[in-house]
Amino acid sequence: MIGQLSHIDAFFYYGQLDLLFEIDSDLVQGLMQPKRSMFYHREYGVGVGSYENFPESLTMQVELRFAVVEWIARRNQEVGDGTNGTRDRRAAASQTTISVESPAKGEVEVRLQYIPYASYKNARSISAGTLRPGG
Repeated sequence: MIGQLSHIDAFFYYGQLDLLFEIDSDLVQGLMQPKRSMFYHREYGVGVGSYENFPESLTMQVELRFAVVEWIARRNQEVGDGTNGTRDRRAAASQTTISVESPAKGEVEVRLQYIPYASYKNARSISAGTLRPGG
């Protein structure tokens, strides 16, 4: 997934690519974007990487799931909703459709199942997490 989203076409041809691909791209980028790192939009991003080496607990599960759902709600207010010639890039998710796992010590992986508003019959799934050194 990350390899596909890092392709140069995803940057240069944004808005002209497949809608579902662009929604996936938006969501992965938002999950990985560190909180408070954009000077023009301080609320943007979840910052999954900031949970690296965080104690695995119920608090982390609740906090991270809430951060993802809150960010998706903010994102839905900003992206096109299908009016005025835009494409509907909103997505629906809830805390129950998010799983938080630690595949290895100190790592965290978030799997998000969501439904794109534009194609509500096609539930989709993405994942994002911290990367191991060297890979």
